[in-house]
Amino acid sequence: MSRSVGSQGRLSADGIVLSVIAPCFNEQDNIDPLVDRTLAVFDATKITADLVLVDDGSTDDTWERIRRRARTEARVLDVGHTSNGGIEAAWRTGLESATGELICLIDADLQNRPEDIAKLYRTYLRELPDIVQAVRHPVRGVRRCRMFSRGLNFLLNLVFGTRLRDNKSGFILCRRDVMVSLLRHRSGYRYFQSFIGVAAGAQGYTIAEVDTNFDVRAAGKSFLSRFPVGVSLHILWELLNFRLETWLTARRSRRRRQRRWTVPCAITDPAQGGT
Repeated sequence: MSRSVGSQGRLSADGIVLSVIAPCFNEQDNIDPLVDRTLAVFDATKITADLVLVDDGSTDDTWERIRRRARTEARVLDVGHTSNGGIEAAWRTGLESATGELICLIDADLQNRPEDIAKLYRTYLRELPDIVQAVRHPVRGVRRCRMFSRGLNFLLNLVFGTRLRDNKSGFILCRRDVMVSLLRHRSGYRYFQSFIGVAAGAQGYTIAEVDTNFDVRAAGKSFLSRFPVGVSLHILWELLNFRLETWLTARRSRRRRQRRWTVPCAITDPAQGGT
């Protein structure tokens, strides 16, 4: 499934603080501004960082543009899939190639502003939570399915007992080990980005929420229609499956802890003269 990992100018793993992972699917016109704006953030904040661009089986010129930038920019790493595997598959591939101790996930469509990476990073340094999650506030002109988004967020909070303002936001920053843990689950999910917040809550991670703007998509096309009925039904099915998985995992963990602390009945107190 993997195409290749570019070796042109890759920075050493030693000293890399932050790796930004951006899955890309048919985002040819967003690659250059994404790279320019993200590297400008690295320069302005003086973060020792790299940008991992993951082409997820694009059918346009996305891969070629990623390769071109990786050849000329030492802080850009190019990696790709020969077929579309979905955003979680792209996250996993990017994580395997990333070198940073901290990981930031951002979409390539520029609706999440690369400039807000600095805001998430500063919040992490100030509060030291396990995860920093962006809370998206659509700017004027953004056509988000608000009823769908708010309804799903309410349902996620209700089912998982969380109180997050934007469960569906996949614009997050966390330690590498936390990201590895979040992506460790039994079932395969097409829309796992919708569960990233509750997955963190289910594992007991602390989450700091940061308000960010959510811009109009300037180029490319969203996978969501204005009335995403099919996607909504698929997400609801995955939601039920994920809730069952987390419940079973928690139950098994409780049983292991109980067995660990159960005293065998054959052991008696010597002071009572047991044989």
